[in-house]
Amino acid sequence: MRALVYTGPHMLEVLDVAEPAVGAGEVLVTVAAAGICGSEIEGFVSESPFRVPPLVMGHEFSGWRSDNGALVAVNPLVFCGTCDLCLRGQHNICRTRVIAGIQRPGGFAARVAVPERCCVDLPDGMTPLQGAFVEPVANGVHAMRLVREHDPLPQRVGVIGVGPLGYAVIVAAVHCGIPVVEAADSFGPRREWAEHAGASRATDRLRGEFDAVVDTVGTAATRAASAELLRPGGTAVWMGLHGPENMVDGQVLIRTEKRVITSFCYTDADFRAAVTIAARVRTDWGYEVPLAQGVPAFRALIGRPSATLKTFLLPEVS
Repeated sequence: MRALVYTGPHMLEVLDVAEPAVGAGEVLVTVAAAGICGSEIEGFVSESPFRVPPLVMGHEFSGWRSDNGALVAVNPLVFCGTCDLCLRGQHNICRTRVIAGIQRPGGFAARVAVPERCCVDLPDGMTPLQGAFVEPVANGVHAMRLVREHDPLPQRVGVIGVGPLGYAVIVAAVHCGIPVVEAADSFGPRREWAEHAGASRATDRLRGEFDAVVDTVGTAATRAASAELLRPGGTAVWMGLHGPENMVDGQVLIRTEKRVITSFCYTDADFRAAVTIAARVRTDWGYEVPLAQGVPAFRALIGRPSATLKTFLLPEVS
């Protein structure tokens, strides 16, 4: 079968690879659509040790189960289910978790083997592109759930960065019924995406005070801004993984009881809740590319913002 393979430092190739071996408790999924994530681009450029070539990347994907033909969204996070964290329901930080497309083959291929429990059936009428966008939306659902655990009734939420992750946070926040959701991005088309997602306002930077601010970028400057923009007692959520640095004044946090929490992936419940939201998301902002053209499509996203929100690879069914 054909797959887009990360073959070495800064190297991508579309190759013929062996068919997936289906293990116990697994099913074979014929990939319908797979989104290219910003984390994959950054990991590729930075030669991140988390992605070791040769590797078939792709953790945002939907497809058809080979055993029953159902269209499913695939939760790429595989957890042990038995450790202390899994037993607490914190599957996303399982000590031995692996993620399809990072530590095991992912969706940039015609077919992939995944644990059956990772397959979530999609309702009638939901498209493969919407199914592939469930994974980003699940991140947004998880982040907003964490916010509401600290503040059950947030009235004003800010989102820094409106790439696909920021878009997903916005649609999750709007779905929660938060009255005011504002977004900031330096790139004009992304501000239009924010309004498309339901943001109350989208500008080049957030202004005023917020009950919660979600940073989907992950630079020292955006992390500092997420804390500075909070009202006393507010919550900053760090999601972006651009870098490890931060410039947050710890003394100010203490004196104002502002909280900084982090958000990584999602639980099974978050992922399933994301299906309902993703089913209502329009995907006319998506750019569809045949897998055979995956290398130039991937490289086109490096180093500059895209005029489209998300690029989806469409494998050739064979």
